[in-house]
Amino acid sequence: MSDEPEYADPERYAELAGFHGEWRDLFWNPDFLALMARRWDLRRVSEALDVGCGAGHWGRTVLGLLPPEATMVGVDREAAFFAMAEQGAERRGLAERLSFVEGTVEVLPFADDRFDLVTGQLVLIHVGQVEAALREMIRVTRPGGLVVLAEPDNRAGNLALLGGSPLLEPEEIAEVVRLQLEIERGKQALGEGDSSVGGRLPGILRALGLHEVRAHTNDRCIELAPPYQEPAMRIALEQELAWAGQGVSILLGTRSDNRRLHLAGGGDAAGFDRGWALIEKWQRGVVEGVREGSYTAARGFVMYLVSGRKPG
Repeated sequence: MSDEPEYADPERYAELAGFHGEWRDLFWNPDFLALMARRWDLRRVSEALDVGCGAGHWGRTVLGLLPPEATMVGVDREAAFFAMAEQGAERRGLAERLSFVEGTVEVLPFADDRFDLVTGQLVLIHVGQVEAALREMIRVTRPGGLVVLAEPDNRAGNLALLGGSPLLEPEEIAEVVRLQLEIERGKQALGEGDSSVGGRLPGILRALGLHEVRAHTNDRCIELAPPYQEPAMRIALEQELAWAGQGVSILLGTRSDNRRLHLAGGGDAAGFDRGWALIEKWQRGVVEGVREGSYTAARGFVMYLVSGRKPG
């Protein structure tokens, strides 16, 4: 078995991260983001940076909140994603306002004090040294500019998913949570990030000297209820059933990656097998329940939206 993470393959990562289709549109309601744009006074932004842009979903979303003359640069360590990002920008009529540059959050290839807004979604969960990455993001933000971070607490989110129907027994849920904690410990030990980093960000931004630090949570659930005909439900099920058909866990991702992380976190193979069997049991129940028209759950998840302003 290879020690190489499965997400090291860009095409595979795009599948695992839900880059295709509309699934990532389910994270936020547009009117909530419009409200946040007013609170942040984004009308003053002329140039923005999307860090860890991937296929460009978050960048396009944020650019739609900015003045029509504003531009955005997307930066990612994997240039293979840029073709997808450019196609998405073209479809949305944003191609003239978006450009893409290869680089890493640890060493951003930009001058100091350049951008009015520096933002990123689901990037810091993959970063080993979060404080160092945030220092870089702050460095390229102009004085008085804004840093906006969208990052999850996956521990809380997975508990919400497990709280739907079908239910695992309490001791089974405890076993799944223990497995997730060991996986997270292994991810941190290998320097691959913290999947629940969102809750730590307000404190880190304050410690790094930002002002007006604020934290919000996302305003929607990925609800499922029969007959699953609402557009958002159909989008969610298209993605989740595709993952399930590949044996990818809705909760945690692929078995191979999670086994690797679990062992790095001090877990043992037998303990992993027990926990993973419960995850597969739960997922089979979800898939069967959807097919039978019996599965229902609110399926709230915790995505923090944390912001702070660089001193002027």
